[in-house]
Amino acid sequence: MQFDKTQIAIRERGLLELFDLGLLVGKRYAARILVATAAVAIPFMALNVALLWNLRPDLPSDVTTAQYGFLMVILIYLEAPLATALVTLMLGDAMFHDKPDWKRMLSAPFALIPRMFWLVAILRGVVPGMALVFLCTLEDGEAWGFFLFLLIAYATILRGVRPFLGEIILLDRNPLWAKDANTMTIGRRSAALHNPNFGDMVIRAMASTLSLPLAAAICLNIWALRGYLFGQWGWDAMMLDVLLPISLWLVAAYMAVARFLSYLDLRIRREGWEVELVVRAEANRWKGIVA
Repeated sequence: MQFDKTQIAIRERGLLELFDLGLLVGKRYAARILVATAAVAIPFMALNVALLWNLRPDLPSDVTTAQYGFLMVILIYLEAPLATALVTLMLGDAMFHDKPDWKRMLSAPFALIPRMFWLVAILRGVVPGMALVFLCTLEDGEAWGFFLFLLIAYATILRGVRPFLGEIILLDRNPLWAKDANTMTIGRRSAALHNPNFGDMVIRAMASTLSLPLAAAICLNIWALRGYLFGQWGWDAMMLDVLLPISLWLVAAYMAVARFLSYLDLRIRREGWEVELVVRAEANRWKGIVA
């Protein structure tokens, strides 16, 4: 590993540059990004179908179909930060190596699973959201819709003002807590990175809403292509359970790449990360010489 020879040039970039670079990175590592996304997204797809199973008997109804599709979108929206964790790990490994290696990438993350589960799956609303979506599918489940709306608002605000929690857990690998007040925990690291850049975080969150028209465009194109080729214009089980989620997971994977690049950009602006990498590279070379 050579810290001063990264696969992505370390320099400050604007928002449009980051989204453009996200496309280039996605193109270069397309196969690995798709594999990393699918490895987690496919189990989530099966789980989501199970959570919405109570609505399936009434799917011919337009109202039920709309509700089914809407709840599927909500589930994927809540699950995306957790489901794209492998993409973040893969990009972190690819940053410093010519050829990303799955074994090297997965050598350490098992110790990070409890942190991801508590901080992302629980505190960021993934598991509670799944439970509320399931309750919304029951008879008289409309009352739970209000709590689901509050949870979505809560998760959206957290993602907007502290978007890089997953990157901090997976790449910085700080402990969850520590007795020593000087130890850099996940909470302290997140506060140090996010709090001084609150305005910038809000602007980046607003820019990330481009994922909405992008997801709609991909989904509608898949629907239209299916209709023209096979004459299947309805929103049946194949469309709702497979094609709709695939279109959303593709956007989630791209936004994970853009978020990773935005995290690097923030570290460069806030911490002078490019200087740190050069210093660490020189330190490693001197260690080799002394040894």
